[in-house]
Amino acid sequence: MPEPVQLRRILGHRRWWLLAGAALILLSLAAGVTLLALSGWFITASALAGLGLLVGLDIFTPGAGIRLAAVVRTVSRYLERLVTHEATFRLLSDFRSRVFSRLLQLDEFQLRGLRRGDTLNRLTADIDTLDHLFLGVLGPTSAALVLTASLAVLLGLFVDPWLGLAAAFLLLVNPVVTEYTRRRGLTASRALVEGIPALRREAGDSLEGLADLIAFDSVDQQRRRFAELSDRVIGLQERLARLDALSQGLVTMAGFLAVWLVLVIGISLFESGAINGPILGLVVLALLGLGEAWQPLPAAWRRLEQCRGAHHRVRAMTAAEPRLVVPEQPLPPRGDRIRIKGLSFRYAPDRPWIFTDFDLSIASGERIALVGPSGCGKTTLAQLIMRQIDPVAGRILLEDRDLRTLDPGAYRRHVGLLSQQPMLFRDTVAENLRLARPEASDRELGRALALAGLGEFMDGLPDGLDTWIDEAGGNVSGGEARRLALARLILTDSPIVILDEPTTGLDAETALALSATVDQWLGPRTTIMITHDPDTLPRFDRLVHLR
Repeated sequence: MPEPVQLRRILGHRRWWLLAGAALILLSLAAGVTLLALSGWFITASALAGLGLLVGLDIFTPGAGIRLAAVVRTVSRYLERLVTHEATFRLLSDFRSRVFSRLLQLDEFQLRGLRRGDTLNRLTADIDTLDHLFLGVLGPTSAALVLTASLAVLLGLFVDPWLGLAAAFLLLVNPVVTEYTRRRGLTASRALVEGIPALRREAGDSLEGLADLIAFDSVDQQRRRFAELSDRVIGLQERLARLDALSQGLVTMAGFLAVWLVLVIGISLFESGAINGPILGLVVLALLGLGEAWQPLPAAWRRLEQCRGAHHRVRAMTAAEPRLVVPEQPLPPRGDRIRIKGLSFRYAPDRPWIFTDFDLSIASGERIALVGPSGCGKTTLAQLIMRQIDPVAGRILLEDRDLRTLDPGAYRRHVGLLSQQPMLFRDTVAENLRLARPEASDRELGRALALAGLGEFMDGLPDGLDTWIDEAGGNVSGGEARRLALARLILTDSPIVILDEPTTGLDAETALALSATVDQWLGPRTTIMITHDPDTLPRFDRLVHLR
């Protein structure tokens, strides 16, 4: 069974971007700590020199160091934003592309099992949540640990071991606070992972079904349900916000406690002559500078559970084993004669059989009309011929080759489909048509539209081919949408054509006009037409009844 999409593989693929981002985060934080430390040394030394307690103060070297640290901090922070965000965008793009590619391997029945709103949420919001994994957790945590450990080692080696231990105190306390925050927020974070998608689904379903809700006088009931979900999500967010505030307070308290320890130890060392005043000022402000590195980490690790939940949701969506097997050495499609031998099919072991030992031959250039009551398998047969699903038993042959041995992409370009409910995307007329042939010129698009009977329609559009179509074709009529889909089909120029209920939902005059247009274009193509009413179809050679 193919593995679901693995996040760690994608992280490994972008490891150099991630390492560069983590290095820049560390450099930015180190420059900030250095800036404060040198400032502490310089301010203390200047004060002591002003009191006459320090002789021969060199102001140029520390001044240059302060300026260098300030410039490095500014530049590294700018570069860090560029690199870390670029790395994150590349990660999200890789992850989303792999998830989408994985979904494209599923068959028609598996895709039907995906809830549209929930799937969209997983492809967008859940994957976007994963940007926190690097920007909020991996990079900042590694930088804070390395910086604190380095400062503790430097203080222990070059100043005094006790001061190094005081700095190491942060390495003991802050990870404990971070883990405490993560554990306390587990339940609420997990609930939020499920609550936000549920709220979005409810909002989408409410908007899509608003007409029915009004018709059945259920708007108030749906509003109350939506308000309950919203209140629950807001309550979880408030609870987690209070936890984040508490954790930041604890980290701040730990930082001040570390500074207090440094002052207690440092004053003793100063009194004994082991260190001077400027060094003590340097150490104190260096410890204060570490607070910038640790402040966001408890809340970031608390949000890690939301990243995990989002990742589990995406993995669950891609865990289904694709049932459309792609051969290792696929063959190219050829010819236009179709033979179905001993076909048996049902959607699941607990579902009834739709076909059992079914045979059908379609000669080259023949047009057949499939008729029968709803549920008899007309559209299912079209999906089997398109190889959107595979039969349980039996074979479907193109000439003498089983469809399962053919290159799926090349075969689907070999067979044109006019679906029962053609999809128009929110884009220009030209881009909707170029789904069929991306390289098609404007002249070819115009010819396809004319063949589909949309010449006058295009003449009336203000921007011609650049006119925008609303989502789901909301600004065109049903007949115009069907003809736009026909123009897209014409551009495929496929030798085999499947028309699924081409005239359903159209008035008699529009249906007959569309049929005449289709009949002219079909010519000698092998054609399978699915219908409840054969009288409105283009000319056909044979009527096949499915029962």
